[in-house]
Amino acid sequence: MGDLLITGALVMSGPEWRPTPLDLLIRDGRIAATAAPGSLGGRGVATWEADGRLILPGLVNAHTHSHAMVARGAARYWTLEASLLHGGWMSAPRSAELAELSAVLAATEMIATGATGAFDLSAQAGGPDVATLVATARGYQRVGLRTVIAPMVADRTVYEAVPAIGECCGVPAATGLGAAEIVDRCAEFAAAVADPAAGLGLITPAVAPTIPTHCTTGLVRSLHGLGLRMQVHLAESRPQARAGRERFGHSLTAELARTGVLDERFTGAHAIWLDDEDRALLAQAGAVVVAVPGSNLRLGSGLADTPSAWAAGLQVAVGTDGANSADALDVLDAARLTLLLPRLMEADPARWPRIEQVLDAATTGGAAACGWSDVGRIEPGHAADLIALDLASSAFTPAHDLPHQVLSAARAGDVTDVMIAGRHVYRDRRFPHLDVASLRRRFTELVSEWGVGAEPARQTAEKDVAAARDVITRLRSGTETRSVTDT
Repeated sequence: MGDLLITGALVMSGPEWRPTPLDLLIRDGRIAATAAPGSLGGRGVATWEADGRLILPGLVNAHTHSHAMVARGAARYWTLEASLLHGGWMSAPRSAELAELSAVLAATEMIATGATGAFDLSAQAGGPDVATLVATARGYQRVGLRTVIAPMVADRTVYEAVPAIGECCGVPAATGLGAAEIVDRCAEFAAAVADPAAGLGLITPAVAPTIPTHCTTGLVRSLHGLGLRMQVHLAESRPQARAGRERFGHSLTAELARTGVLDERFTGAHAIWLDDEDRALLAQAGAVVVAVPGSNLRLGSGLADTPSAWAAGLQVAVGTDGANSADALDVLDAARLTLLLPRLMEADPARWPRIEQVLDAATTGGAAACGWSDVGRIEPGHAADLIALDLASSAFTPAHDLPHQVLSAARAGDVTDVMIAGRHVYRDRRFPHLDVASLRRRFTELVSEWGVGAEPARQTAEKDVAAARDVITRLRSGTETRSVTDT
């Protein structure tokens, strides 16, 4: 890969986030130099003349699910608990082609909203399927999105994890893998990604024991023992948080600390129903929490107290969730909601999230969630993961405060270019190496075929949601009073 000189743009990066005219020299997929306009020129150097563009570090979607692309628009009024009951058909077995196309279309959607990286928690009914996971990795690599992929696993069902739901619906006979085989398959997937012959250089493996109450302690500890990053859905809803206290006798966060998996490799997604002690434990461990505001709104799960997370010294990232609960994988919109929603909880504007905090969360925060130390800033030595926004768009007319306007006014349509590892994957609002329209048509065909096989599981889920509706409502409102003992 030869050198590339980017000229003519305003450049903005943390921690100051001050728009500055700069030229950038890209070499071997990294930022080699930044300097005043006109000072890096040289004969024979390819040039991208980015006049009228605002260049930022790429955003990182720190929490999503490509396997749920098949379920976009499937339900209007799901709560998290209803979504969990529908998890069986959403993660039903599928062809490698469908898994790969799901990742391809998730990647193109995220890139077009300003993302250069993502953390994908991918579920397969019955347990992790290595072939499907590798196909998912191929899809992301094909588009060129830097991605962490974690098999999303459990060895207990929602019926067991929330006994009040099991009492309504009955507890199905176990059909999934045991903890030991789950761990073995996660290790096999990690080895497949690491094999140089696979050509998956933009992909990093991780693990995702989905929810602490859905996993035995042995499973969580064994997954942690693989030495990979771990992401967990943490206290996403009131019923989830309460089920943790009833099962463990203390909070989900305290249980993770007791289990020995809270460390700098740990990421907790959603993190809504936490208290100050939980946040202190996470901060002391060097963990990251992901704000997922769009999904939290969509499922009615609650508002995450990100100001308290920052006050506790926690690193915060931003995510969209999957297409079943986020609908759109719009990372720029997720950052905007991360900025605005905490204002509903705080009357004093001096305590609202700062623009710079949220821009950091959407860039270096997401990079930290993914374990990337050289992503999220525009400075020499960092990966050339960059996005360009159109300064002539309505979002920046007039241009009073560009950092603010990126979050408050800019939309996905204002993203003109995306570069990942020094390569243009999105240029002039197009994917130069992909026929996205044809890929969408093929994806639609495959989803229609796949849906026939998944329909029985979907019908069972609908019946269970109906049977559990009243108890779920009581659990969500905090009025369910039955005591649960489950060790």
